[in-house]
Amino acid sequence: MPFADSGMLAAFDELAGLGLDSMGVVRLLVDIEDAYGVQVPDEILDEATFATVGSLWEAVAPLVPHR
Repeated sequence: MPFADSGMLAAFDELAGLGLDSMGVVRLLVDIEDAYGVQVPDEILDEATFATVGSLWEAVAPLVPHR
């Protein structure tokens, strides 16, 4: 994300405001799936999921195995 150079993200940060576009969504999904070993279901892939950092984490967190 082009505008996320500070390294620290807050739950309320808007992903679009950080530069996430449609191609970025695809790259981010691949990165999440690779990093956490999960398959993100199509049912949660909507605009609300990618609204903020927090909304994305709320959608993905239940998929991530507890370590």
